[in-house]
Amino acid sequence: MEEKEGLLMYLPHELRQDFHYLSLRSSLLEEISLLYGRPLAAGDRIGRICRCRRLVRDFLAAWQRQPDQPEYPYLLGVLLERAGQLALTDRPGRAYDQAEQYYDRARKLLQRQPPGSYSRQQYLRPLLALLRLSLRRRQEERFYAWWDHCGGLRRFHRDVQALFQVRWLIVKEDYDRAAFQLRDLHGLAGRKSAFSPARARILSDIVTTALHGPGAALKGTYGPYVRQVLWDVLFPEKRDK
Repeated sequence: MEEKEGLLMYLPHELRQDFHYLSLRSSLLEEISLLYGRPLAAGDRIGRICRCRRLVRDFLAAWQRQPDQPEYPYLLGVLLERAGQLALTDRPGRAYDQAEQYYDRARKLLQRQPPGSYSRQQYLRPLLALLRLSLRRRQEERFYAWWDHCGGLRRFHRDVQALFQVRWLIVKEDYDRAAFQLRDLHGLAGRKSAFSPARARILSDIVTTALHGPGAALKGTYGPYVRQVLWDVLFPEKRDK
């Protein structure tokens, strides 16, 4: 999963495998799920539910032993967001509410850490997660409330603002403006940026397909299933014929 807002990259290999199992295993599918509210999860739902519950229990126990560690509430937030995203619960709204609480707790714990304890990227992860979760829930007012509460451009760089501007335009199906923004903001896409080249390419391919149809030439390379999901989301009337 290319989503740098999501997982902590320093997780042990076994835990990374667990989170990979709870992902859509495609950056384009993850973006489609975020922007269009589609679960998209196929396969072993029961297995995912059991894995998610086990990890929640493990992280809650670990957090009880180390209550000052921000990693645990952050990872609990990721798991609860996954539960809602992948329809692993019959109450996704409650899962998202809990995820927001855990992300906010992680944010507050990080604020208490001595300067230099965490990198800027690690510090921003729960803040970015709060923004992403508000976008996932289509709560625009809450998104901007978190944006201001977390410091706005005093805390985030222009790349974060650009990423979410384009995402909101896609959510609102304002594809012409999204295409203009992507062209205008191309120089912000850097390897360590939230608006990474891979992220820019994925967003550009979604917008290009929306504007020019399934036959449009794309920048990324995707398998037949992923392409079909993109077409079905953007052109449901053709799918239903």
